[in-house]
Amino acid sequence: MNSVIALLPYILTYKYLAIFVITVIANLFFPIPSGTILMASSAFASQGYFSFFWVFIAGSFGNIVGDNLGYWLARKYGLTILYKIGLRKKIESETYKKLELKIKDNSGFLIFITRFNVLSSLFVNIISGLSKISYKKFLLYVVLGETTQVLLYCSIGYMVGDNWQNISSSLNKILWFILLGIISLILIFWKKFWRKIIK
Repeated sequence: MNSVIALLPYILTYKYLAIFVITVIANLFFPIPSGTILMASSAFASQGYFSFFWVFIAGSFGNIVGDNLGYWLARKYGLTILYKIGLRKKIESETYKKLELKIKDNSGFLIFITRFNVLSSLFVNIISGLSKISYKKFLLYVVLGETTQVLLYCSIGYMVGDNWQNISSSLNKILWFILLGIISLILIFWKKFWRKIIK
């Protein structure tokens, strides 16, 4: 929350450009809570400082651009970097290949659902690039996920106005629990598969 408060002067000064740049950075390599930034910006929109529409556009476009940059950097340079830091054996192992195949088979759902948490989003962008998941598929689910996520945060920020800080803290906790619950269900569903690849 402190990082968000520190960024507010830049958002108030540079407006939509700041929202765009912050969301690109958050989705590319630095886990700034971009959802909270969008909520705060929309709270300002409810008071007439910003346009709700342009906050939504800047946030959505920034998130999508950041996701795409992460995907393409991982796709083009990811393996080279992993090999250089000594992970060649892990990457070329049968276990990794099986895991990669399973992720490819369920990539749409994973890409969409992880847009609601910045850390999981960064991880899935990298895995998608390394696995060379179809770019068309990646882009489709990123656009669907990011616009849904941005609309959710912007709508809440706009509705709660001055109370955005209290709501943001609670919402982030709820989204973490939902994400952990979904991951738990996936792991239970894939129990036999995980046992096979761990052996």
